[in-house]
Amino acid sequence: MTVEEIAESRELDLSAVKAGLMQCSAKYRRACGKEEEETDSLNFSREEQQRIKDALYDLALSTEDEHLRFKALVYCRDDAKGRKDVVKDMKGANFNILMINERMKQVRQITDKLKSGGSTINV
Repeated sequence: MTVEEIAESRELDLSAVKAGLMQCSAKYRRACGKEEEETDSLNFSREEQQRIKDALYDLALSTEDEHLRFKALVYCRDDAKGRKDVVKDMKGANFNILMINERMKQVRQITDKLKSGGSTINV
């Protein structure tokens, strides 16, 4: 879904959706150019990443320890979804999309009231 489709389907402000995606989605940050694919020599190549993922997956399926199997499979899934990515530029940016959306509604109400000539503002 596009950002606009998400905002429309959830009845959220577009800015709130973008802020939430910026905080939580490595894929969105890369698409916006806010986070680059790291290519330094300390990172694994795509081939090495695939071999490691295959080895971890094989370990998860071959182990008899249910706890280890669960942890390895969850790790593989979370890593594939980008949930293990470290956000460097957004440290301390903890916020809630619904809270941002609510504030945006309040700002619109205040703006509409001011445009219509209202003199009192309740925040």
